[in-house]
Amino acid sequence: MSFLELEVSVQIAIITLTIGALTLLLNTVLGKLNFTSLKQRRYIDTISEERIKWLNKIRDSFVEYTMLMSELTLLVTLYNLDEVTIEDEKGKAHFDKLLQLESVKQKIYLLLNPKEDYSKKLSVLFNQVSNLLTEYISQSVDDDYKELNNLSANIHFIQQVILKAEWKRIIIEIEKGKKLKPEKVDRIFIEVAEHIDKERNEKLFPKNS
Repeated sequence: MSFLELEVSVQIAIITLTIGALTLLLNTVLGKLNFTSLKQRRYIDTISEERIKWLNKIRDSFVEYTMLMSELTLLVTLYNLDEVTIEDEKGKAHFDKLLQLESVKQKIYLLLNPKEDYSKKLSVLFNQVSNLLTEYISQSVDDDYKELNNLSANIHFIQQVILKAEWKRIIIEIEKGKKLKPEKVDRIFIEVAEHIDKERNEKLFPKNS
């Protein structure tokens, strides 16, 4: 006997039961999807909030490093540090600033991802600055300070890239509601770097050009 040969009341009952079952199934599926979506949304919101806090710490540390480096650059510009000792007031000021710079540098190391290209390059530049400022204690400094100024410019560039790229990453992750894959994050860094200073980026990261 086919469905159409059944009594109307039976047909209505079957249709009603079928619709009810489909509705229940649909509600169950939608409920699971909504629950999953809500969990994912909460996860992204939590991650984004923590990443914003982390980014603020990075920014503050960058500012602190830049200020200390500027003060040290001024010291080596004004004084002949090869003629002073740690007992001298000028020498003590220089050594104190060097220690503070090293402390901030270590704090930045801990905050950054050591596997990312721009973080690795920043660490290299930090070490070059520390070595150069230490050398200035025992030898006279060239008048033009080109090497120190160039290092300072490169550091400032990478700091800008990290801050702007990470902020862009946060915005995209919030919009998409999920974490970005590493290759997408790398692409964001390169795009931001090229937008800020393409020529400098090509010199520092020739493999990305």
